[in-house]
Formats: sequence, structure tokens, C-alpha cells
Amino acid sequence: MAKPAEYPPHIYQALYTDEAGEVIGLDEVQLLDPVPTARIPELTSLLASDDVYLAYQCGLVLAAWGVEAGVEYLGQLVDTRIDKLVELEPHRLSGEDNVYDVIAEALGIAVLSEYDQHQILLILGRILALYGECYFESRLKATLLRLDASALLPAIKQAVQLALEHKRYYQASQLLPVLAKYDTAYALAQVTQFEQLLGQDERIRYNLAEMREHL
Repeated sequence: MAKPAEYPPHIYQALYTDEAGEVIGLDEVQLLDPVPTARIPELTSLLASDDVYLAYQCGLVLAAWGVEAGVEYLGQLVDTRIDKLVELEPHRLSGEDNVYDVIAEALGIAVLSEYDQHQILLILGRILALYGECYFESRLKATLLRLDASALLPAIKQAVQLALEHKRYYQASQLLPVLAKYDTAYALAQVTQFEQLLGQDERIRYNLAEMREHL
């Protein structure tokens, strides 16, 4: 996989610059409004690139812009378990792959671009099924809080249990604010369990506090 600095200038500009040509980074390009539609054909063609990281970045941008090809591509990455094939988003501290967290964020932005939320929720449900085995930082949580994800409540509850089973105690606690938003009684019923886990990871305290803000 080529490093971004090695990309041809036109590809680098399409992924990392605003309409004035200023480098703003991939995350900010996903938020460009209005969407620079002239970039869509080239980015779409790059979804078929042999460079998986390049194709992945194009998928993030296109999905965030509400382009169907980008959303479908990210869904395929989830379904094929891309994390088992290549590492795309190694965390700066732990080194664990945060790829599905980043994908979830791009899909959430797609809804802001008026993409069919039902289709987005279907993919987010499949991502939640990986919540125990795979690493997530906080982008999935933020996405579920921003959207109306009440239809995913059973999957969210299951994701918490999966994370606990995999001893990802802090990660499990990250979904407490989401539970509070959609099922207050259930969220409150989890408090004692997570308070008992503070000895395993003190950071759980922050998610308990955030949970109470959503009650």
C-alpha cells in the first residue's frame, strides 16, 4: 500500500484538500458542504484499486457524501471482515485496528447527506455484532447518539454483553450513554455492574457520568 504522500497529485487533492486546494485532511473532506461532485467519478473508480487503503479512504469519503457506491463498499468491508485481511486504522496507542469505528462515523455522516437511514442502520447493526471481538474507540458511540438508532436497541444491548465477554470493560461502558438514550430503565439496571468494574478500568467512570446526562 502506498503512503498518501506518494499518491499522484490529483488523487491526493481529491482526498485531502478543500475546494481552494488547502490541505484539510480526510476527516474534514468528508464534511465538505456542498459536496464537490466533480471528484465523485474519480473516487468511485478508485474503489476498485488494488491498493486497499486507497480504496478504503475513497469509500469513507464517498459514503460520507451520501454516494451509494461508497456506502456499499464500506458495507462489503464489514461483511468480508477486512480487519482479518489488512490493518487499516491502527490505534495510535494500543495498535488495535479501529477500522469499524471509523467506518461507522462515515456512515453516520451519510445520513446527514440525506442517505436512506434505514440502509445505514442495517450496516451499523452488522458493525455492532463485532463490538466484542473488535476494537472501538468512540466514533460508533457518537454516531449512535447522533442518529435515531432506536431500532438497533437489541443489537446495542447485545454489543455491550459481547464486549464484557471479551473483557473489553471500558469499551462496553462506552455504550451506556446510548442505552440511556433509548432505554433508561435498562441503562440504570447496568450501573451496579459497571461500578463493580471500576477496579478493572477507572475510565468507566466517565461513561457512567455521560450516561446520566442522557437520562
